[in-house]
Amino acid sequence: MAGSKDDAAKQSQSAGPGKLPLELLANIHDRLEFLDRIAFATVFAASGDDVLSFPTPWLHLPCDDKDKHPATATLFSLADRRAATVRAPDPALRDYVVLGSSHGWLATGDNQGQIHLVNPATGEQHALPHIATMGVFVPGNDSRGYFSVSFRRFLTARFGGGPPFEDSRWGAEGHGGVTYLGGEDLRTRFYRKVVLSVGRRPGRHAAMLILSESYGAPAFAAVEDGGAWRLGRSQDDVEDAIHHDGRFHSVSYSGIVEAWERDVESGAYTSTAVAPRLTTGGEGMSSRKYLVAAPDGRLMVVVKNWTKERGYLWNKTWTCSFHVYVLGDDGQWKETRDIGDAALFIGLNNSLCVPRMRRPEIEAGCVYYTDDQLWEAALRKRNKDIKYRDDDDDDDDYVDIRPAGVYSLKDGTVKKIDALGPQLYHGFTPTPPVWITPSIP
Repeated sequence: MAGSKDDAAKQSQSAGPGKLPLELLANIHDRLEFLDRIAFATVFAASGDDVLSFPTPWLHLPCDDKDKHPATATLFSLADRRAATVRAPDPALRDYVVLGSSHGWLATGDNQGQIHLVNPATGEQHALPHIATMGVFVPGNDSRGYFSVSFRRFLTARFGGGPPFEDSRWGAEGHGGVTYLGGEDLRTRFYRKVVLSVGRRPGRHAAMLILSESYGAPAFAAVEDGGAWRLGRSQDDVEDAIHHDGRFHSVSYSGIVEAWERDVESGAYTSTAVAPRLTTGGEGMSSRKYLVAAPDGRLMVVVKNWTKERGYLWNKTWTCSFHVYVLGDDGQWKETRDIGDAALFIGLNNSLCVPRMRRPEIEAGCVYYTDDQLWEAALRKRNKDIKYRDDDDDDDDYVDIRPAGVYSLKDGTVKKIDALGPQLYHGFTPTPPVWITPSIP
């Protein structure tokens, strides 16, 4: 009898809503079609049950041939090893670049300087403020198809006046400016990432727009701001950001992690350092930092280093490595190669650390990454016939692992993501794939 009671208790503990065994719930979930599966997981998230409320991210793959498939895109689940075709409505998913992925929504930039929010699972979309509302452009130029940044306007908006120090890269008085020819230049050279605040309804979102390294500033927009982007004031240049614990957090190129607060009266965002400066290696390498929240709420910084020993975009000897730093309870950074039974999903548009949640297809202790070179991706889009391997390479099974791959923190090896297969890998050529956790509002 004692054994029977113990078995019943274990079954009860492993049951979700409706008191069904987890194995049965997982089986039902795996048999559903795409939208039904997302709705199924949403029920568990709303009930507070964590069994299916932390799905591993999917890859959003833009359609390469818009003539044959003008209104679709592909979502691919690594955990389930299957794809779903989703709608790609105008204007959010036409001639676009994905700038961000948050809570099931994509932020996209079109070639007219407009940033959109779209939910690929449902097709719902909304427009964020136009980039011209930032107040740093020469008025009227956008109507003629180009955008001219005034350095003086930029410095005034960011710092409230002239440059913050005498050796400013903008010059002593901030004279001059730079012109971008259309929205395509804007989305690869002026801004590069959008982060949304937590919330399922986009009308309640605040958005953080990270400008390119040349400018370094973040800009913020919210419904209360009357439909305009406002530059945040910080001495450090922002490299990456997330929304965590009710606030936007950012990591600068110099390794400072800051939390951003909005003044209720003025609407301005200001930052405060929340951790000591993180110093990383990477001498002689190109590198990029990503800010991530661990499942237990701790902040993590993931550093990607990459090298190209020879060649250009088609260099076969390209390789990369990752270093993970965790902010400890003592307020100090500590490098680790042990992230437990979890996996990191790293990309220019979105970065996550999620538990495997009984998904044997996902390798614990690994970094799943996507391309973070938006400018090179733009070149690939313009030159679809560009080569990615040497002319004398006759290995038809060769697959370039730059657009997406998996790195083992344990042994430092890099490999392709087997679940994708060569066909999907070659489909990455025009634009980088994006991590997204699909949701239904």
